[in-house]
Amino acid sequence: MDDKLLTQNLANPISRSELIARYCSNKSVLDLGCVNHNKENTSRSNWLHDKIKEVSTDVVGVDLLEEEVNFLNSKGYNIITGDVTKRIDLDRKFDIIVVGNLIEHISNFDALIENITRLLEDSGKVLISTANPFFIEQYFYSAFKNSILINPEHTCWMDPVAMDQLMQRFGFITEKVFWIEEKWKLAEVIMNSKKYRYDMLTSRWYISNISRSKCLEIIFTYVGKLFEIFDWERYNKAKKQHGLYVMEFVFLKIRMIIFDMVWKTYRLFIKKSKINKYELFLSVFKRR
Repeated sequence: MDDKLLTQNLANPISRSELIARYCSNKSVLDLGCVNHNKENTSRSNWLHDKIKEVSTDVVGVDLLEEEVNFLNSKGYNIITGDVTKRIDLDRKFDIIVVGNLIEHISNFDALIENITRLLEDSGKVLISTANPFFIEQYFYSAFKNSILINPEHTCWMDPVAMDQLMQRFGFITEKVFWIEEKWKLAEVIMNSKKYRYDMLTSRWYISNISRSKCLEIIFTYVGKLFEIFDWERYNKAKKQHGLYVMEFVFLKIRMIIFDMVWKTYRLFIKKSKINKYELFLSVFKRR
């Protein structure tokens, strides 16, 4: 793989949904692993499959989650239940095949890429996005916490060079590598612990010990009612959204802000490259 492919887009990171929409515009698309974990994520404005549907001539989705697939089909989507690590039988081919943040979830690369080979038009493109294992925030989480923060469904890490090697074995070459501008910040997850648990699948915080929160809840409830300054409806909404009590969440956020201020200063003195700046990358492949 030419090193120029790694660096040609480093100075101009791009939104993943914007990039994929650009490639999928007026094309027939197969979107593998389209649900994105759960039904809740499909209602968010950044759901990738919706972005593809808006710009493509037609799109077929594939996902293992049968309940979610049935729900989405009832809403007018065209999604089939299928395991990408097993043969997917479709009687057509596609201009673009999207593998969005999926490859790190599987253990059978052969079946996935054989499906891609069979279902891709000869002149078609394959778009594969995944996490950058050299992302600086990822590394320093392990350095500070002596632990690894990873989606519990992930089976591997993949970088652009390793992915190029994998795809070459099936007759594909890397056409371009894009670095993605969306990324998480270390301060957002650094407080992950036995007490404060950060759920990678839902991006929510949960708390295991709420004794202090219960006391604060009582105080704020009755004092707030007394002076008519406590918004009970907003409190319940926040509690439901974050999975922990409001004041605990406030304390957590304050600690995050303090850490972020220190971390931004500390990071100035660390040797790093532009590749370390990005959480995600997307490789574009074509047939050799």
